[in-house]
Formats: sequence, C-alpha cells, structure tokens
Amino acid sequence: MGVKMVVAPPHAGAIWRERLASALRTAIACTIIGCTALYGPQPIRNQIQYPSVAYVTAILIVSDATLGTTLRGSFHALCATALVLPSSILCLWAVGPSRFTESGAAAAVALSAFLVAVPEFLPLLAKRIAFVQLVIIYVGAVVRGGTADAVTHPVHVAACTALGASASVLALILPYPRLAVTEVKKQFQLYTENASERSGLYMKAFLSEDKTTACDLISQGEPMVESGTKLINHINHIQEGVKWERYRMRDFKRSFVKMEDRLDDIETPIKGMELALDSIPSFPIGIVNPELRSVLQSDRVHQTLKLDHAKCFVPFDEAVTVPERKDELFDNSLHTLTNSPPTHRNLPAFFFLSCFELLVNNSSMNPKPESETKAESESVNSQAIDVGQESRITGPYSQQRIVFGLKCSISLGLAVLLGMFFDRKNGYWSGLTIAISFVEGRQPIFTVANARVQGTAIGTVYGVLGSCLLYQVAEIRFIILLPWIVLTSLLQHSRMFGESGGISAVIGALLILGRKNYGPAKEFAIARLTEVSIGLFCMVVLEIVLEPVRASTLVKRHVSKCLGIVDDCFNKISSLNFVLVKENIKRLKSDINLLNNLSRDAKLEPCFWFQSFRGNCYDRVQKSLSTIVDLMQIMIYNLEFIDSDEGRKELQEHVNRNLEMLKVNGIKHLQNIMSVKSIKDFEHQLQEREGFLDLESARPIPVSTDSTTKDIDAFLQHTKEVTDKIQATEEWKEKTILHLNSLGFCIYRLMEETKEVEKCIKEIIRWENPTRQIDFNQLCYMIDK
Repeated sequence: MGVKMVVAPPHAGAIWRERLASALRTAIACTIIGCTALYGPQPIRNQIQYPSVAYVTAILIVSDATLGTTLRGSFHALCATALVLPSSILCLWAVGPSRFTESGAAAAVALSAFLVAVPEFLPLLAKRIAFVQLVIIYVGAVVRGGTADAVTHPVHVAACTALGASASVLALILPYPRLAVTEVKKQFQLYTENASERSGLYMKAFLSEDKTTACDLISQGEPMVESGTKLINHINHIQEGVKWERYRMRDFKRSFVKMEDRLDDIETPIKGMELALDSIPSFPIGIVNPELRSVLQSDRVHQTLKLDHAKCFVPFDEAVTVPERKDELFDNSLHTLTNSPPTHRNLPAFFFLSCFELLVNNSSMNPKPESETKAESESVNSQAIDVGQESRITGPYSQQRIVFGLKCSISLGLAVLLGMFFDRKNGYWSGLTIAISFVEGRQPIFTVANARVQGTAIGTVYGVLGSCLLYQVAEIRFIILLPWIVLTSLLQHSRMFGESGGISAVIGALLILGRKNYGPAKEFAIARLTEVSIGLFCMVVLEIVLEPVRASTLVKRHVSKCLGIVDDCFNKISSLNFVLVKENIKRLKSDINLLNNLSRDAKLEPCFWFQSFRGNCYDRVQKSLSTIVDLMQIMIYNLEFIDSDEGRKELQEHVNRNLEMLKVNGIKHLQNIMSVKSIKDFEHQLQEREGFLDLESARPIPVSTDSTTKDIDAFLQHTKEVTDKIQATEEWKEKTILHLNSLGFCIYRLMEETKEVEKCIKEIIRWENPTRQIDFNQLCYMIDK
C-alpha cells in the first residue's frame, strides 16, 4: 500500500502569518510604552506612575487587532476611565487617602466593581480596564498613604491608561496602517481560493473512475476544510473593526453587508458536495455519462469565474465582465439523468449536482434589486428594535447580570484584601491578575487558573533571567522583551496556554524588565507569584460558590435546547414556512457554536467525584446537528424552486405529504430525555406524584423509524408518476426531478442524522446510569405523562 501524501495549500499558513503580524504590532505597542516610561521626557514620566496599567491596556486592545478594532478598544478604555475617574476622585476626597485601610480599600474595590460589572451596555473590555484601574487606585491609596493625592493619584492611573491606548493606535498605524477593510478583503480572497480548490477536488472525485481515487481526492480536501473554517472565523472576528473605519465604508458598504451570510452561501454548498461524496456507494457513478461529464467540466470554468468574482471583492453595483447567472446549467444533459431509475442509491449524485448548481448560481454573488435591499434593511432594523425591546423587558439587572456583578465584586474585594494582608507593598497583583480574567458567562475556571499560573511563572522566570543577565546594562534590558512579546502573543492561540496563559506570560516578563523602583527582581518575582495565586484562588472559589453548575450539565441542557430548535425547524419546513425556518437556522448555528464551547470547557473540567464527561458522544451529536443545519439550508433551496410555481398543486401536495416524515422523527422525545437531570430522581418524583406508575401499560414510542429507505423509494417512484402527469415543458420536468431527488436525499439524511443523535443520546444516558436497565420507550412514556 502506497503512502498517501497531502500537500498543504498555499493559504494554509495565512492565519499563522496574520498572527505573527499581530504579535509584532503588540511588540511595537509595548516598545512605545517602555520607551516612554523609561526614557521619555520628565514631565511625561512623572505622570506614568503605574506602567503596568499601560502594558495591560495595550495587550488587551492590540491582540489580533486591526486599526478599527483598536480604535474601538481605545474608545472602551476612554469609557472605563470616564466611569472610574470621577467616582474614585470623589471617594478619595471624601475619605482621604491617608485614612484608607486594607479593609476600606477592599470594600471600595468591591462596591465599585459591582457597579461597573452589572450594566449590560458597558462592553467587557471596558469593564476589564475599569477593574484594573480600580485595583490600582484603591490599593495605591493604601500603599502610598498620605503621599497619594485624591486628584493626582487617579489622574496618574488615567494617564497610564491613555498611554496604553495611544500606543495601541500608533502600533496599528506604524509602519503602515493595518486596516480592517484591507484585512477582510485579503482574508476573503484567501477563503475563495480555498473554496475553489476544495470544490475542484470534489468535482474530480465525483467524476472518478474508482473508489480509491475518489477517497484520495476527498482526503486531500480535509486540511483545506480546517483552514477554510479558520479563515471564516478570522474574517468574522476582524470585520467588527470595519464600522470604526468609516471613511472607507463608502466604497465597500455593499460588499460588507451580511458578510457572514455571504461566506455561508459559499461554504454550505461545498459542505453538501462533500456530504454527497461520502454517501455515494461506488464509483464510477452510473448516472454520469459522457455528455454530463463534458458539461460539468466546462461549467467548472464558470464556477471558478464566480469565485474569482467574489475574490476580487468589488462593489456589486459596478459593472464587471463576469458571466451572468446560468439557471440552465444542466439543461442540455438533464434528460439523461431523469432516465435513471428512481432509487435512493442515486440520490447522493443528484444531491451533489444540486449543491454544485447552488454554488455556481449563488444569489449572494449577484446584484440584488434595490427594493429587496431596502426591504432587508428594514427587516434588520425591525429585528434590532425587537432585540432592544427584549433587552428593556429583561432589563440591565437580570439575575445573570447580578450574579456576574457579585462574582466580580466579591472576588476582587477578597483578592485585594488577602493580597495586602500577605504583602501590602505588592498587594496590587492579586487583584490585577483576576481583573483581566473575567468573562460574562461561564468559563473553564480551573483551566484558566492553571494557564494563568503557568504563564505568570514562565514569564516571571524569563524576566528574572533577563534582569540578571543584563544587570550591568539595565537601560537596554527592555530589548530582550521584544522576542518574548512576539512568542507569548502566538502562545495565546495555543491549546496549552490560550489567551489567559499568553497574556499572563507577557505581563509576567514586562513587569520585571519594563519596570523601575520595584526592588530586587527575585524578591519581586516571588511576591508576585504568591499574589497571583491568591487572586486566582479567590476567583475559583467565587466561581464555584456562585455558579456551581458543572459545564457537563450545561452541555446536556444545551443539547436539549438545540434539539428543540431542530424539532421546530422540521415542523416549519413541513408547513413550508421558509422565513421562520431561516431565522431558526441562524439561531441554531449560534447555539451549536455555543455547544462547542461548552463541550470544550467540559472536557477540560476536572471530574472530582463525578462521572467523567462523555466528550466523544457529544462531539458526534454536535457533528450531526451541524450536518442537519447544512441539509436544512440546501433543502430550503430545493423547496423554494419546487414551490415557485403555484400552478403545480398536485406536485406540491405530493411534496407536502412526504415532508410529514420529518415530524415523525422522535426529536421531541430526545429533547425531553436530555432535559431530565437524573432518571433516578425523576422516577422517584413521578412515583410520589402519581402514587403508582403502570409501566406495563406504556405504549412503545418509536424514537426513529427503520422504514426510511422504503419511504424514500416510494416518494421517488410517486414523484416520477406525478411529474409525468403534469402538463409542462420537458425542461421544467427535468429540473424539477433534479431538485426532487435532491430533496429526497435531504429527507433521507436528516432521518439518518436523527438516528445518529438518538444513538449518541442513548449512550450518554446509559453512561450516566450504569447500574440501571433503561427502557427508552417507557422513559419517553413517563416524560410525556
């Protein structure tokens, strides 16, 4: 057996190069701060009393930033300063810095942090910077005592924040601006190259003469799938900065409309092509005749041109020399396809051709009527109003926000108090460590704490070694920080350290090599490591006390929520309510992404005395849910074509009858099963409530059906009979048969993916209840009862 070699595509290292460029920008920002704090004019140096604030601000703002996101981050720093500065001046003036004690400072930090954390309108970055300022101001008042003026002391902290924000902006301008518009354009070009290469490989696989060749071509696309996903995520991340570069928005305003949707319109058909190839039982494909082969090979040129048109990233209202949309893509060869026997074995090939047609004739790559654009804009505005109304209904002080506020408040106050009790002079670092660690919602707290300790340790060791090596020439020791800043910026994207560990590592070295007047480096390093441990201990304890629910429990609940949305989508597809289905699909995509994050957190969560997390099963559930989303999107495309002619009532009624299969899929029962916290407790509560439960009278409730294949074959046979009776052109019939066969594949695979979800859920339930014999029909009966 030969060794299979997969050559990495030229765009595989694009994300790495972008991260390296971002790391260099971070180094530039820190260099500006270090040079200003160490060698700047005396009046400026007098204001930079806390360079750690400037470093932290810059690192929080610049990481993976463009000029637009940096301007946004600088604005958030301004908001934090505007919120903290007046209140802290008032507090210090009222109490007096000389009368501030450790407990008074902790109380002031806790109260102020709560007021900062609770409002929903304040961005997370602004809250983190505000937390940093609060810790430095109030702990500094205790450390400096009477020498800390009520006005100038907070102003010094604000000046350090301004230095960090200014250095961030300069770093994104020098030596040339790193614009979000330019970066999105460049990354989108790389993505379209990736998509074009993948679709080309899949087309070659579709036309292969044997299974081995097809599998080899498909495997060559696997690394491209991963790099394509990273490019999509990167584009969605950096495009947020476009709105802050308004002077460039005129030329690209049409191109940036719903960028996420435009990417999805390319990615989903390609995923469908891959799914079809995986489902084809044998090669060569029987329905691929020489005529069809010739058509597909010629139309690949048309497809490449369409993707090149997207890659050019020009405004859609400009004239371009690109072929117009070709709805008659397969018109010259479809008559050979429609003569193929109507069986489920041919469905994957029809589905592949339907996805290919969707990719080539993608509506998002063609101009839209002005009225449609206006209608979409009004729809978006309406949705924004609805979201705003919902926000006002729930209010900025919901239970979730109160819990977040308490978590930030108590943990910061406790960390500051214990940190100053241990070492009053270095009491800043216990609070400063966790001030930049808070996130809204859950996080893998033990993993974050571990990464921060490790990052702080290696950063501190690097700083101490650098300080010892350059002890005689302290003026240039800042130079050895530059490669460390670049390295740790890259470490933020690693699984081992993540953002928490990477930031801690760079700050650990910066505070030693980029500091003055902190005493011997070794003593400061030991004190800071201890303070960091104190702060992280407080954060972990508060996280456990205020949010004791394990991540694995949240994953299970979220699977139940996703299954509920899937069930709702199936019901709405059956009623041909495409608008609501598309809205639900968008919501489902967001929930699946959240499920992925929760599952990742659950895998990193320590088990203690609980059962280990069944990560493999949940990964399979998530994969099936993602496939279901792709299938539903392509299914809607086929249904919209079939439903476009209201005169074919008989055909529509036939389709509607077969869509009812989606309702009898057991998804609702699976949702109910996953919503049960404990089967043992549930049965006990049910026995107490009902008094007696006759499980023998429980009627079997099928979670899935084994007759899917027979139902699909019957659907296809009846489809041919119905289309033969309709008085229409042969061209229309051929196109309709293509989309109906594609629709049949979607229904078939949706049922298969449902079975896979059912299998995984049963495995999860049995894993959670190893000593119980579970009858799922009886369980469904009890839940429904």
